[in-house]
Amino acid sequence: MGYVVQDIEAAMQHWTRALRVGPFYYAEGAPIHENRYCGTASDVRASIALSYSGNMQIALIQQRNEAPSSFLDFLNAGRIGLHHVGFFSSNFDRDLHRAREVGLSVLQTSVIGKPDGKFAILSSEDPVRTRPALIATSDSNLDLFRMVEKEAQRWDGSGPIRRFENSKSWKTIT
Repeated sequence: MGYVVQDIEAAMQHWTRALRVGPFYYAEGAPIHENRYCGTASDVRASIALSYSGNMQIALIQQRNEAPSSFLDFLNAGRIGLHHVGFFSSNFDRDLHRAREVGLSVLQTSVIGKPDGKFAILSSEDPVRTRPALIATSDSNLDLFRMVEKEAQRWDGSGPIRRFENSKSWKTIT
Protein backbone atom coordinates (compact mmCIF):
# COMPACT_ATOMS: atom_id res chain seq x y z
CA MET A 1 0.00 0.00 0.00
CA GLY A 2 1.60 3.26 -1.11
CA TYR A 3 0.59 6.46 0.67
CA VAL A 4 1.54 9.84 -0.77
CA VAL A 5 2.02 12.38 2.01
CA GLN A 6 2.99 16.02 2.33
CA ASP A 7 5.10 15.53 5.48
CA ILE A 8 6.75 12.13 5.71
CA GLU A 9 8.19 12.79 9.18
CA ALA A 10 4.72 13.55 10.57
CA ALA A 11 3.27 10.54 8.73
CA MET A 12 5.89 8.19 10.23
CA GLN A 13 5.17 9.60 13.69
CA HIS A 14 1.43 9.03 13.18
CA TRP A 15 1.83 5.47 11.93
CA THR A 16 4.26 4.49 14.70
CA ARG A 17 2.50 6.23 17.62
CA ALA A 18 -1.20 6.10 16.79
CA LEU A 19 -1.35 2.96 14.66
CA ARG A 20 1.61 1.08 16.22
CA VAL A 21 2.98 0.22 12.78
CA GLY A 22 6.75 0.23 12.58
CA PRO A 23 9.58 0.52 12.55
CA PHE A 24 9.88 2.56 9.37
CA TYR A 25 13.04 2.30 7.28
CA TYR A 26 13.50 5.75 5.82
CA ALA A 27 15.44 7.01 2.79
CA GLU A 28 15.33 10.79 2.67
CA GLY A 29 16.80 10.69 -0.83
CA ALA A 30 15.24 7.50 -2.18
CA PRO A 31 17.23 5.79 -4.95
CA ILE A 32 14.77 6.41 -7.78
CA HIS A 33 16.31 6.06 -11.24
CA GLU A 34 15.12 5.94 -14.83
CA ASN A 35 11.78 7.48 -13.91
CA ARG A 36 9.37 7.99 -16.77
CA TYR A 37 6.01 9.66 -16.41
CA CYS A 38 3.53 9.36 -19.28
CA GLY A 39 6.41 8.12 -21.42
CA THR A 40 8.71 11.08 -20.75
CA ALA A 41 11.82 11.09 -18.56
CA SER A 42 11.21 12.86 -15.25
CA ASP A 43 13.78 13.46 -12.52
CA VAL A 44 11.61 12.70 -9.49
CA ARG A 45 13.20 13.27 -6.09
CA ALA A 46 11.39 11.64 -3.20
CA SER A 47 11.66 10.34 0.31
CA ILE A 48 10.34 6.84 0.99
CA ALA A 49 9.68 5.06 4.28
CA LEU A 50 8.88 1.33 4.41
CA SER A 51 7.28 -0.79 7.11
CA TYR A 52 4.86 -3.68 7.43
CA SER A 53 1.57 -4.27 9.19
CA GLY A 54 1.32 -8.05 9.32
CA ASN A 55 2.35 -9.13 5.83
CA MET A 56 1.15 -5.90 4.17
CA GLN A 57 3.87 -3.50 3.11
CA ILE A 58 3.28 0.15 3.95
CA ALA A 59 5.19 2.70 1.86
CA LEU A 60 5.06 6.40 2.69
CA ILE A 61 6.16 8.67 -0.17
CA GLN A 62 6.89 12.39 -0.15
CA GLN A 63 7.93 13.95 -3.43
CA ARG A 64 10.67 16.55 -2.86
CA ASN A 65 10.57 18.42 -6.19
CA GLU A 66 8.13 19.55 -8.87
CA ALA A 67 9.09 16.95 -11.50
CA PRO A 68 6.06 15.50 -13.29
CA SER A 69 4.84 12.30 -11.62
CA SER A 70 1.72 10.47 -10.54
CA PHE A 71 2.62 11.47 -6.95
CA LEU A 72 2.61 15.18 -7.82
CA ASP A 73 -0.61 14.86 -9.83
CA PHE A 74 -2.22 13.17 -6.82
CA LEU A 75 -1.18 16.02 -4.50
CA ASN A 76 -2.10 18.73 -7.02
CA ALA A 77 -5.59 17.21 -7.22
CA GLY A 78 -5.93 17.96 -3.50
CA ARG A 79 -5.48 14.38 -2.40
CA ILE A 80 -3.22 12.78 0.20
CA GLY A 81 -3.21 9.22 1.47
CA LEU A 82 -3.64 5.93 -0.36
CA HIS A 83 -2.14 6.37 -3.82
CA HIS A 84 -1.54 2.82 -5.02
CA VAL A 85 -1.96 -0.82 -4.15
CA GLY A 86 1.15 -2.75 -5.09
CA PHE A 87 1.34 -6.24 -6.51
CA PHE A 88 4.61 -8.15 -6.31
CA SER A 89 5.77 -9.79 -9.52
CA SER A 90 8.44 -12.44 -10.04
CA ASN A 91 8.22 -11.80 -13.81
CA PHE A 92 7.82 -8.04 -14.08
CA ASP A 93 8.09 -7.67 -17.86
CA ARG A 94 5.56 -10.46 -18.51
CA ASP A 95 3.12 -9.09 -15.94
CA LEU A 96 3.46 -5.54 -17.27
CA HIS A 97 2.67 -6.88 -20.75
CA ARG A 98 -0.38 -8.72 -19.38
CA ALA A 99 -1.58 -5.56 -17.63
CA ARG A 100 -1.44 -3.72 -20.93
CA GLU A 101 -3.31 -6.55 -22.65
CA VAL A 102 -6.26 -6.17 -20.25
CA GLY A 103 -6.47 -2.42 -20.84
CA LEU A 104 -4.33 -0.94 -18.10
CA SER A 105 -2.00 1.80 -19.21
CA VAL A 106 1.43 2.52 -17.78
CA LEU A 107 1.43 5.89 -16.08
CA GLN A 108 4.86 5.87 -14.45
CA THR A 109 7.87 3.56 -14.38
CA SER A 110 10.96 3.70 -12.21
CA VAL A 111 13.89 1.69 -11.05
CA ILE A 112 14.19 1.87 -7.28
CA GLY A 113 17.48 0.80 -5.75
CA LYS A 114 19.43 -1.63 -7.88
CA PRO A 115 18.78 -2.10 -11.63
CA ASP A 116 16.44 -5.05 -11.02
CA GLY A 117 14.17 -2.95 -8.76
CA LYS A 118 11.53 -2.21 -11.40
CA PHE A 119 8.33 -0.44 -10.41
CA ALA A 120 5.31 0.68 -12.46
CA ILE A 121 2.20 2.63 -11.59
CA LEU A 122 -0.72 1.75 -13.80
CA SER A 123 -3.82 3.68 -14.71
CA SER A 124 -7.22 2.08 -14.49
CA GLU A 125 -10.89 2.99 -14.52
CA ASP A 126 -11.20 2.18 -10.81
CA PRO A 127 -13.99 4.44 -9.49
CA VAL A 128 -12.13 5.00 -6.18
CA ARG A 129 -9.08 6.10 -8.21
CA THR A 130 -6.55 3.98 -6.35
CA ARG A 131 -3.91 2.96 -8.82
CA PRO A 132 -2.50 -0.54 -9.16
CA ALA A 133 1.29 -0.78 -9.06
CA LEU A 134 3.58 -3.58 -10.16
CA ILE A 135 6.72 -4.21 -8.09
CA ALA A 136 9.47 -6.54 -9.27
CA THR A 137 10.44 -9.15 -6.71
CA SER A 138 14.13 -9.25 -7.48
CA ASP A 139 16.75 -10.71 -5.15
CA SER A 140 17.90 -7.27 -4.06
CA ASN A 141 14.52 -5.87 -3.10
CA LEU A 142 13.20 -9.17 -1.71
CA ASP A 143 16.06 -9.18 0.79
CA LEU A 144 15.13 -5.63 1.80
CA PHE A 145 11.40 -6.37 2.02
CA ARG A 146 11.98 -9.52 4.10
CA MET A 147 14.28 -7.66 6.50
CA VAL A 148 11.75 -4.83 6.98
CA GLU A 149 8.90 -7.32 7.47
CA LYS A 150 10.90 -9.36 10.00
CA GLU A 151 11.79 -6.23 11.96
CA ALA A 152 8.13 -5.14 11.98
CA GLN A 153 7.02 -8.52 13.31
CA ARG A 154 9.35 -8.28 16.29
CA TRP A 155 9.14 -4.52 16.81
CA ASP A 156 8.77 -3.52 20.47
CA GLY A 157 8.19 0.18 19.88
CA SER A 158 11.84 1.19 20.18
CA GLY A 159 13.70 2.82 17.30
CA PRO A 160 10.54 3.73 15.36
CA ILE A 161 12.43 5.40 12.50
CA ARG A 162 15.57 3.81 11.06
CA ARG A 163 17.42 5.65 8.36
CA PHE A 164 19.06 4.13 5.35
CA GLU A 165 22.78 4.76 5.52
CA ASN A 166 23.26 4.65 1.76
CA SER A 167 20.11 5.17 -0.27
CA LYS A 168 21.74 3.94 -3.47
CA SER A 169 22.08 0.43 -2.12
CA TRP A 170 19.44 0.59 0.63
CA LYS A 171 22.01 -0.32 3.33
CA THR A 172 20.58 0.26 6.76
CA ILE A 173 21.63 1.56 10.10
CA THR A 174 20.37 -0.71 12.85
